[in-house]
Amino acid sequence: MADPRNELADIIVPAAPEVVAAGGGLPLWALAAVLAGAAGVALAAWLWHRRRPARSLRSIAAALAQRQDSLPMLTARLDTWARARFRLARVDAASCPPGLDPSVWTDWANALAQLRFAPPQPDGFDALAALCETARRWERHV
Repeated sequence: MADPRNELADIIVPAAPEVVAAGGGLPLWALAAVLAGAAGVALAAWLWHRRRPARSLRSIAAALAQRQDSLPMLTARLDTWARARFRLARVDAASCPPGLDPSVWTDWANALAQLRFAPPQPDGFDALAALCETARRWERHV
């Protein structure tokens, strides 16, 4: 006589389909390609986010070179850049960010405040261009 456990086993627990049993589904190389693509996208997003302050400073310098905006507007943009880049509540000569020379920072912050809040000077655009160049050097070394 036949054993009922063996005879009814396929009805109670059906056998796995042939495709799954043969290792079908997503091949391992395709999974690796998807993971590599996701890592590449994450790396590109991180690099784009990391270079955002440099792009912002370049846009200020380009607007300055073409004299697209007024001097107070450009100095306000440079002040915003410095606060965002160095994570400051406000640009103050007394609070030098780490990694910068305090005397250079004090001169830079005072010159920026002078350009921003004093009456416009005839050489104001040239002075602001010098401040942008100093900030560009900080961007490379900080």
